[in-house]
Amino acid sequence: MSQAVNATTHVVIYKFAWPLLMSLFEVNLYRIVLELGAHILLVVLTLVVARKSRGMDDHRSGRHAVFSTLGLLLCVGEALLLSHSWWLQELTRKRLTLLHMALGIVGIWLGSVGIFQKSWAKRKQEGDRHFASKHGCCGLLGILLIGVSLATGLLLVYLSHLTLHLLHRVAGLTGFVCLCCSQWFALNLGFARREWKSKQIKWLKIAILGATISVSGYEFLCLSTDILHLLPAISQPWV
Repeated sequence: MSQAVNATTHVVIYKFAWPLLMSLFEVNLYRIVLELGAHILLVVLTLVVARKSRGMDDHRSGRHAVFSTLGLLLCVGEALLLSHSWWLQELTRKRLTLLHMALGIVGIWLGSVGIFQKSWAKRKQEGDRHFASKHGCCGLLGILLIGVSLATGLLLVYLSHLTLHLLHRVAGLTGFVCLCCSQWFALNLGFARREWKSKQIKWLKIAILGATISVSGYEFLCLSTDILHLLPAISQPWV
């Protein structure tokens, strides 16, 4: 009796569970909604910060906020999204890769400019270190991980290796999450409290959380799909 039950279980795993798992990551509707939501949130957050920074008295902090948000939130987030975008499927893989690389390079360049401006200003203030805060630590860790992702991405142009590709994807994903955490902690600082009301800060935090979940969730789904396709096809029931 137990052997018959086990045999039935093997048939269910073979005939139902594996195809269901594969089809779960192939469904396009929720991925389309997730990507559209991510694009909207990234653009809205960037426009809100840029608009607010234009009228600030502290121009150095304003430029830091604009460059960091534009480079490390918008460009990095779009680099993750567009590399697997459903509405850019007509582009060749080479052009899509070039677009992904260009966004990554521009993002880390703008982010570095923004970080340099703020860290240089903090350096002039005795005993005030920018990277001592949670905002600064997460931002520094995030841009370092994006640097690792960029370096491994450039290596992939000349050397195709599965481990290198996985490191590139994971470093980019974790780096973006760290950068979003940096943006979140920035809203707890005096800069945000001076420029926005508490209710506005609450909505900005919700938008950052939504952008983090949507972008990283979309990249995680794409990464999971690629990993499933790399697994060998099941030709016989599991024993």
